[in-house]
Amino acid sequence: MAFTRKTIDADVQERLRQMAAEMREMLYGERGFPEWGTRFREIENDGMSVGLELARLVMEQAVDEQARRAPASAMQVEGDEVRPAGKEVMPLETEAGRISWEQPRAQLKQGRKAFFPPTASAGPESR
Repeated sequence: MAFTRKTIDADVQERLRQMAAEMREMLYGERGFPEWGTRFREIENDGMSVGLELARLVMEQAVDEQARRAPASAMQVEGDEVRPAGKEVMPLETEAGRISWEQPRAQLKQGRKAFFPPTASAGPESR
């Protein structure tokens, strides 16, 4: 999936600047910068690794929290009774790496056979 960069709010940018300064110190020690002669490719690799991990964590936490706070309407189906059925770990591979979260599950009281009638497979074994 191609990523489209969007404008970041000024308050978020300022906090990211502060975090970047903290990260540089964590990466490079008290001085906060790499030794003279360090190739830019190494600095870029450090920066991209930190940035992608931040992106991965933001996405993972966001979908996890969204799933935890699902509205009651998410568990309502007109004309049927919905029963909670635990949670399912949902994995997803993103450009920043693999994320996962617990997605609430539910079962409908009425069967859904009409949606999935038994038919011959469309796969290669049906030829």
